[in-house]
Amino acid sequence: MRLYCLSDDPNLPCFILTVYGRSILLDFPLPIDHLLDYLPIPSPGCVNRFSSLPKYKLLSHNKENNLPRQIDELRILHNQLFVYSPIEFYTLDSSQYDFSLIDIILISNYETLLALPYLFKTYENLNAQIYLTEPTYRFGQQLMYEMVSYVEQQSKMIQTNDEWKYDPDIFDSIEEQQNEKKLKLFSHAQKLMSCYSIENVDKCLSHVTIVHFNEQIDLYSSIRASAISSGYCLGSCNWQLDINVNHNQTSKIETSSSQSNLTRFIYMSSSTTLETYSTKFSYDSFLNCDYLLLSNLCHLSSMDASINATELTAKIENILNDHGSVLIPCSSTGLIYDMFEFLTKYFEQINLLNIHMYFISPISNANLAISNAMSEWVTEQRQTASFSGTPPFKHNELIKSKCLITISSDRLDDTETLINFEQPSIIFTGHLSLRFGPVVQLIEKMKTSSSNGIIFIDNQYSYVDALKPYQPINMKCFYLPIDTRLNFSQVNILLNEKIRPKNLIVHEQYLNDIVKNDKINILSYRKYDNIKLPSINRYFINGQLNIKSDIKPKLIPTSNLAIASIHGHLDMCDYVYDINELDNENSKQNNLITYGKIDVDKFLINLSKSGIFGLEVKQLNEYDNDVNDNEQSNRSVEIKYNQGAAKIIVRSKQTDIECNDPSLMNKIRDALLMNNIGTL
Repeated sequence: MRLYCLSDDPNLPCFILTVYGRSILLDFPLPIDHLLDYLPIPSPGCVNRFSSLPKYKLLSHNKENNLPRQIDELRILHNQLFVYSPIEFYTLDSSQYDFSLIDIILISNYETLLALPYLFKTYENLNAQIYLTEPTYRFGQQLMYEMVSYVEQQSKMIQTNDEWKYDPDIFDSIEEQQNEKKLKLFSHAQKLMSCYSIENVDKCLSHVTIVHFNEQIDLYSSIRASAISSGYCLGSCNWQLDINVNHNQTSKIETSSSQSNLTRFIYMSSSTTLETYSTKFSYDSFLNCDYLLLSNLCHLSSMDASINATELTAKIENILNDHGSVLIPCSSTGLIYDMFEFLTKYFEQINLLNIHMYFISPISNANLAISNAMSEWVTEQRQTASFSGTPPFKHNELIKSKCLITISSDRLDDTETLINFEQPSIIFTGHLSLRFGPVVQLIEKMKTSSSNGIIFIDNQYSYVDALKPYQPINMKCFYLPIDTRLNFSQVNILLNEKIRPKNLIVHEQYLNDIVKNDKINILSYRKYDNIKLPSINRYFINGQLNIKSDIKPKLIPTSNLAIASIHGHLDMCDYVYDINELDNENSKQNNLITYGKIDVDKFLINLSKSGIFGLEVKQLNEYDNDVNDNEQSNRSVEIKYNQGAAKIIVRSKQTDIECNDPSLMNKIRDALLMNNIGTL
């Protein structure tokens, strides 16, 4: 097995696992680290003050390369360079790997599939099957629709020319002129693509297969996958792969997961042990696994989500008491459901009534409806309530009482909507980068009043950098990240006291925070590393072998074994074997039974009897974990004949013959079978 890493950010997980020639893609998220290099663009119909910013002039003009003196898509604001164009994206692909060879795609949650439409758009012949849970599918689809809607609005506001991005000399000149202040976007400029379309999204999702938690899926006869609840959000999962290591014998996986010939590979992404609305994090089947691939831990290892949540309510109360409104940039699914219920309960406790919460997004209504239909994926307590007719979330109740008001963002081109929302109030909207979506015009409207406030609860971006284009700002700004994912303190307890994997695979950035354990072999990776995983040897043979031939066992008295020689036609498909009887005219056979290890001395004598002389014999320095120390010196022997015309390698469990001469090959085979030279 080999593991190929496509990301240099452990919190942007993307891997390719190859097993027996099969390629499995583990997550394909959309990188968004470059978005802060763009200028915010409001929706059509709203005032766009950024359009009048001065265009960037390249003073170090090189006439020989015909570089433009003025680049319309680059603007200067607060002595800083920004890109003024509709948002574009790049993907975590690589020229080192042909993605059309991907067989299977396993997705952990709705955050880690947002780049998939690009994959199916770029590789038109890609027929990989995508496995994910229903909430991941539904919410992921809506988030992609939302992004398409936002970028389409931007495209209506700006007409741009992309030619400047494809001239790398421009970037060097800009960097020199800007005193080496180079935009992150420049390093990906030539890979940037316009946002995919709704048609691209639907084409991609046509390859989806919905799975349930703990459902066993046979990817191939020798590989089985299961989605195990990670507790992070609705439908989020970790992936468990049971792999038959005896693939060169019989490899079909039986129903028992405890068979000793199975290697267990765990891919653990965003997970939490905190009690949220989603199904509880489960890791019982991970105990003593062979491989654990760990990614997507909390950015802030010392952060306590409960402390920040307490401080959050205090800040919100202060702003509301000052008759101001609170703007909370957030995703349109996930943590926002916790926020609705958490704040409603808090307002009831402090008797702060008639506070309106606004949820502004083109997918606000769709996501609330989807979440209420996902009773299978919530905690047991919420499931029990839903069986009695109570929705798993309080959205319907809040909407009926007008405590929660949803607004489709396509209405924000109406300026009256922005001015006349109830105050004081709490407004949830996106995008987190503050570069597109309703949040752009909301900040512009709210920033002039010191009574208002903006609270950042996500830690994907520097809130200082996100707010730079909007300066000067009078409203209060707070950074109170709430990240429920496992931190290093929690994961170290899990690893060393509970899961105890044999091999732990982590990004090199995690190494200093992971507590070392002599019983756990730690492998580290970085971007574009191609790691060969340590092999796991199993002796137990478990699988499907169909024999349709008469068997005549021969008793070996000294070993209390009965061994049979089988003569027939072998058919193999996906490591499942069928042995069928031959026709009568082809059924002649010698009554030979070979078994056990090869006696090399007898084998050399038999080769000479077959007329094969002048052999070069040497011991191979190969260590075999299956052989004890006393046998190591005799474990592997290489035999060469006639300057490499034939090469034979005899190992403790396998004999390989390399020869292009059919007649010589037959002589070697006969010598190997002569006089039953095998020993137990």
